[in-house]
Amino acid sequence: MAKNFIIFVFTFLITVSGLASAQSGSETAKDYYSLLKQKNYNSAVGYYDPAALSEFRQLMSFVNAIPDAKRQVFYQAFFEPDLTDSSIKTLSDSDYFASFLRGVLGSEIFSETINYDDVEILGEVLEDGDLAHVVIRNKYSFKEQDVESVEVSTFKKIGGKWMVQMSGKLKTIALAIRWDIVK
Repeated sequence: MAKNFIIFVFTFLITVSGLASAQSGSETAKDYYSLLKQKNYNSAVGYYDPAALSEFRQLMSFVNAIPDAKRQVFYQAFFEPDLTDSSIKTLSDSDYFASFLRGVLGSEIFSETINYDDVEILGEVLEDGDLAHVVIRNKYSFKEQDVESVEVSTFKKIGGKWMVQMSGKLKTIALAIRWDIVK
């Protein structure tokens, strides 16, 4: 009898722990935006699909064609100022993207305008069971003007975890930087 009870409790705990880790795309989005609010970019990047991080780095590979002196100026503008050409090449895709987030979101323009304190998850639309499109409202101020935006972030279920996919906006930023610099 005691053995059956122990098996029941063990089975129950495994089931509950499995349910806890299989959160929804919306719940994952809340956790992700909470980390952005805390400026914990390394942990936030941990929510990204590794393939998306690799794709972003490939989009930014145009930097290698920039002359050395301009490349260092580029890194100081869009990444952390203490990174060098040789140090950035040794970064993993996740560290590379986290450095980009720190450089851009930590810049004066973005740090004064983007306020992750007022992020509201409005809902989600599931697609084929492994994609969740999460609708997010963000309210912030820019130059004393209140701004409200509604965006959609896509999460893909990979290995039982919902992972952030690279947004079209981030891809466009990378392409716009490339177009402006490589002209």
